[in-house]
Amino acid sequence: MKLNREAFDRVLQNTKYEGADTYLLDDNKNKVDYHIYLILIESGNVASIVCEKMPVTGDEKNYEIYEFNGNKLMEHNIVRIKPLDKNSSRYNKIIENFKNKAYN
Repeated sequence: MKLNREAFDRVLQNTKYEGADTYLLDDNKNKVDYHIYLILIESGNVASIVCEKMPVTGDEKNYEIYEFNGNKLMEHNIVRIKPLDKNSSRYNKIIENFKNKAYN
């Protein structure tokens, strides 16, 4: 899967935690409809998105988190994203902080 600059910008234009209906690109460059709730920038190299494949249910079991290199997105306008394992402590921490609206 890939994230492009257009989808990234669409999320940034909306209220944090509410996100935006947008898309991710599959390996064949097809748009796959997603709702991206939050983009979490941890450093230039590490960023994450909290999203849910459309149609949105709001059920946290359907949430997905992808990580990507923010610098590469800014440089190339498209970047490969990799899914974060739902059983990892990092995934659980991000979801917990997201549910509690702990990100400023």
